[in-house]
Amino acid sequence: MEAVIEKECSALGGLFQTVISDMKSSYPIWEDFISKAGKLQSQLRTTVVATAAFLDAFQKVADLATSTRGGTRDIGSALTRMCMRHRSIEAKLRQFSMAFIDCLINPLQDQMEEWKRGANTLDKDHAKEYKKARQEIKKKSSDTLKLQKKAKKGRGDIQPQLDSAMQDVNDKYLLLEETEKLAVRKALIEERDALLHLCVHAPACRG
Repeated sequence: MEAVIEKECSALGGLFQTVISDMKSSYPIWEDFISKAGKLQSQLRTTVVATAAFLDAFQKVADLATSTRGGTRDIGSALTRMCMRHRSIEAKLRQFSMAFIDCLINPLQDQMEEWKRGANTLDKDHAKEYKKARQEIKKKSSDTLKLQKKAKKGRGDIQPQLDSAMQDVNDKYLLLEETEKLAVRKALIEERDALLHLCVHAPACRG
């Protein structure tokens, strides 16, 4: 029984470390994504400014056509309508640019530090709890071994105490298994949180 639980705990511990390692190795990818998103947002902002300047100049041409004494007033009106339609595109582009920084880049930048702290805390807490559990198992196993030696020498009165000690060891192993399962569950939730965070915020950038 104990050998089976020991094997299960070892597998769970390995899975926990793999998940934590994957999380930590993903940070440069997230940081690169945020950096590239920042560069794109900068270009979008520049494009918005250039588009606004272009449409201002376009409107001046339309106004010129409208105000001349020649027969170009209808052309000026058509150009003004065209300019107004493009103003709506400019507004959408401006809205997208603002949403990109407010709804995606800034939240991800804020969350990055939280993810790092969360992973480090999980790792430290797991190491601390695992070490404590192992020490308790080692002590209980040592006590059980001593009682077994006494029982072999014919100490019949020691059997209830030995049975209790063996049950304690088994309980400690079961507790370790549950602790490892909980640690893995927390690590998996933390790992999923990053991608879910992106899924939640990215749609806002559609404008």
